[in-house]
Amino acid sequence: MKTFIADVHIHSKFSRATSKNLTPRNLAAWAAVKGIDLLATGDFTHPGWMEIIESQLVAEENGLFRLQDERALEQELPWYGGTDLSRGTRFILCTEISSIYKKGGKVRKIHNLVFMPGLDAAKRFTTRLAEVGNLASDGRPILGLDARDLLEMVLETDPLAFLIPAHIWTPWFSLFGSKSGFDTVEECFGDLSTEIFALETGLSSDPEMNWLWSALDRSTLVSNSDAHSGEKLGREATIFSGDISYTGLRQALRREDGGTLYQGTLEFYPEEGKYHLDGHRKCKVMLEPRETRRHGGVCPVCAKPLTVGVLNRVFELADRPSPLRPAKHPGYCSLVPLPEMLGEILGAAPGTKKVLRMYSDLLRQFSSELSILRVIPVEDLSRSSRILGEAVRRMRQGMVHRHSGYDGEFGRISMFSPQELLEFRHGRMLALAQGPGRNTEEDGQRWRRPFAALEEKGESETTAPNEMQLAAILAGPGPVLVLAGPGTGKTQTLTGRVRHLVEQGGEPGRMIILTFTRKAARELKDRLQHMLPPGADVPKADTLHALALEYWTQVMGEPPTLLSEESARRLFGAANPGLAGKALKTAWNEQSLARERGVRVPGEQTRRYLDHKARFNLVDYTDLLEFWLEHLELGQYSPAFDHVLVDEVQDLSPLQLGLVMGLAPRNGHGFFAIGDPNQAIYAFRGASRDVEARLKVSWPELKRIRLIHNYRSAQQILGLSARLLTDKETLVAQKSHAASIFLFEAQTAEQEADWIAGRIRELLGGTGHWQADAQEGGTLAPGDIAVLVRLKALIPPIAKALHGAGIPVSVPEEEPFFMDARVDILLRIAGNVLGMPDTPGEEIPACPESVVEKGPLGMAVFLGQTAPFDELFWKSQPFLDLVKAFQTCAGWRGLMNMVRLETELCAVRAKAQKVQVMTMHGAKGLEFEAVFLPGLEEGILPFAGMDMLLGKPGADGGLDLEEERRLFYVGLTRAKTMLFMSHCASRRVFGKTLKLSLSSLVRKLPQDMIRRSALKRHVRRSERQLSLF
Repeated sequence: MKTFIADVHIHSKFSRATSKNLTPRNLAAWAAVKGIDLLATGDFTHPGWMEIIESQLVAEENGLFRLQDERALEQELPWYGGTDLSRGTRFILCTEISSIYKKGGKVRKIHNLVFMPGLDAAKRFTTRLAEVGNLASDGRPILGLDARDLLEMVLETDPLAFLIPAHIWTPWFSLFGSKSGFDTVEECFGDLSTEIFALETGLSSDPEMNWLWSALDRSTLVSNSDAHSGEKLGREATIFSGDISYTGLRQALRREDGGTLYQGTLEFYPEEGKYHLDGHRKCKVMLEPRETRRHGGVCPVCAKPLTVGVLNRVFELADRPSPLRPAKHPGYCSLVPLPEMLGEILGAAPGTKKVLRMYSDLLRQFSSELSILRVIPVEDLSRSSRILGEAVRRMRQGMVHRHSGYDGEFGRISMFSPQELLEFRHGRMLALAQGPGRNTEEDGQRWRRPFAALEEKGESETTAPNEMQLAAILAGPGPVLVLAGPGTGKTQTLTGRVRHLVEQGGEPGRMIILTFTRKAARELKDRLQHMLPPGADVPKADTLHALALEYWTQVMGEPPTLLSEESARRLFGAANPGLAGKALKTAWNEQSLARERGVRVPGEQTRRYLDHKARFNLVDYTDLLEFWLEHLELGQYSPAFDHVLVDEVQDLSPLQLGLVMGLAPRNGHGFFAIGDPNQAIYAFRGASRDVEARLKVSWPELKRIRLIHNYRSAQQILGLSARLLTDKETLVAQKSHAASIFLFEAQTAEQEADWIAGRIRELLGGTGHWQADAQEGGTLAPGDIAVLVRLKALIPPIAKALHGAGIPVSVPEEEPFFMDARVDILLRIAGNVLGMPDTPGEEIPACPESVVEKGPLGMAVFLGQTAPFDELFWKSQPFLDLVKAFQTCAGWRGLMNMVRLETELCAVRAKAQKVQVMTMHGAKGLEFEAVFLPGLEEGILPFAGMDMLLGKPGADGGLDLEEERRLFYVGLTRAKTMLFMSHCASRRVFGKTLKLSLSSLVRKLPQDMIRRSALKRHVRRSERQLSLF
């Protein structure tokens, strides 16, 4: 059968650090020169590259593609000098996906190749993938998506689609890499591991090295060039025989019977790969695995960690003393790229004119590079150049000099000694030596494993409660208030309390846990599910508003239509048409805060608002709480709880606190609240400033316990943030790690955003090999990093910079389907039918009530092409999500309630780990290794109010400095080890240019703990000069 050579891991000009000459025609020309029959398209998820694929390639019936026009391909390579390069090169749809995420307590950076059988499948896959991250910033997209979930997405797209883990041993960005990989295929891909039938070995290993590990025997080992330019095509490739087709290739890799067979690989000498041995390039230290072990894995010059290379990592996982080739597995052939060989012969770099001239002459004489290296008889080559013939003979027989690569530095394979080359250049060619002795690959000695595979793993750190946590867990039976500062184990204490109560015979059904968000409730229940004895019920946990809604529905027999805060404000305005502008805002805020403080608000304005709500069976959030509390006070509801446990108690309003206390037994027994007054940041919503005092009025015997041991942040961050507190009681760090605290001054918000993006790339260790090689690299996953802002208006330039840098980023406010503009119109149409007020002056399409009752699908049929709707919208993901939510929530009322109750954090997509950009308020309760706090300017933080900030006449600001101080404290204490603060001289917000000074709150921090840097006007500095590391 006819053989063909495939190189199916390459990139386009849209990938970072690639040649801008890469086009389908350029690739086809190089493939002809190299002798490659089948190429990957590379990067099909990039929209720009997909346009080129569709315009320049044509699909064949066999699932592959070819150029629409192969004429004049030689013009793509001006140095070639030959004639026709039409070889009928085929292309297969392939892309490489970079996944950076955290799993099993470690940051994982994995590259995978994804293959699709046609354009339709590729487009479906790309559409789904676009929900996870930005595909336009890099030909190889960087996503916070678990490799297992990526594989599931591939398999769901098309039954013929498949995935191959790329360069599986590379220290960074690979399945088994020493820096961020796994120890088994199963650990990475879980229940889908059997769908992984091929592995790409990478430049720094060859099949023989992989044959040291029996776990890989079932996999087909493939090799590809991972070329970033045409010159690098074919440096590694895979050989097949038989039919050249998509299904044939897939069957061959799966070792299934068919018309195509897998025949082995063409390999780099692995020593030439740039990660073969261990080392530290900056110190010019290169070590064999045994030497690395002796030095404890650190550089003997600078004591920094070494980059553990491929050979060492193979030895670590291997379970055989020497390579054992699996049955029926074909062999392989080690090659040296011809330009490198010619460069050695001529004493010139591979890309010089001298080398290209000889390279071109040989190609015209002998057809292709791989033919010269593999097939052309040495005698024929020697007639053209005796030393070339000798060089090829030595390469084919493995008689080469090996200078291994390490830590990003390519190795070098040479065919001659310096003395031999010197003699050649002086014309003495009569007695060429036989070259170095051949390595004994056949008897398996070359890759004999020098030490045992794995060390014993140490025990995991204890999670037992400390003394004060235990005191809180065991306290009672009277009321208990636990003051838990950031990182002091609030959740562990709360769940520990529940577990203790259950173990002491308490009935889970008579316990209630009240949380600030529904997300927190779900996480608590998940944790309790694993903590409680087998078979034990989990106590009910939810927000106070959700439970109040549940009570209303039980009493009234059906759920009300719940108004969002904005809808309630609009309804108040509609009920009081005489109010407008500032007067309307003031009246609304006064009555809302009064209600939350438990004060009845008489007056005509409130009465008209109540009448409007009653007419359409509408309720706002506060109605739910007042309804439940009234039934409690009138004796119409008798609490059925022995234990009431409250999370984030400092954020309760007097109304909420009164309801919570009413749910507990009258003497306070069984009441357990936990929170931190230093993190009380919701006074603007009516939160009580004196929770402890209010509790003591009803329960003088209230027991107060304070947690001071912090398990999150470095002591420097705790000491820094403590300067903002009035009680001056600094938390005590329980982890010894050091902190890095920075303050950056930019000229504009755009410069500030670019600085943030650059620092995040460093923290991630770059997002590709070229960046990992260029810097020491970071060890964080995207989910370890957050950017926290005081105002949502600060987010757009930051999100734009992160998207542009190819960093996986989540801006929760933008992600829910109901934020789509046209979905919002559908919700407003449905809201009108339900009696919910709409924005005055904004017209929406008319839709009969009978149509609305049929749900989104019925509305789609009726509205059709009515502006602003079109056929594409009805097929879009936001609309499909709306349909699904309508069905799940059993109608419009349930859907509206779901939309209103979900918080911004609940909208972050579960499967994708991303850098989170959110407000400081939204970040409370979360923690991150690194936190960025941009926009630290007077007027923004502390926030002086929008009217004051924009200079509107008569603005009084209404600044609550104490609350702003606590909010800044919340932002600072989200960070574990790295804190990046920044401000700028000028920024544009809401159409107005602001020039604000550095925040007074930042000036209160101990300046000797902060490393400062600035980008001054009219001074151009490189990214490296700006580096803070």
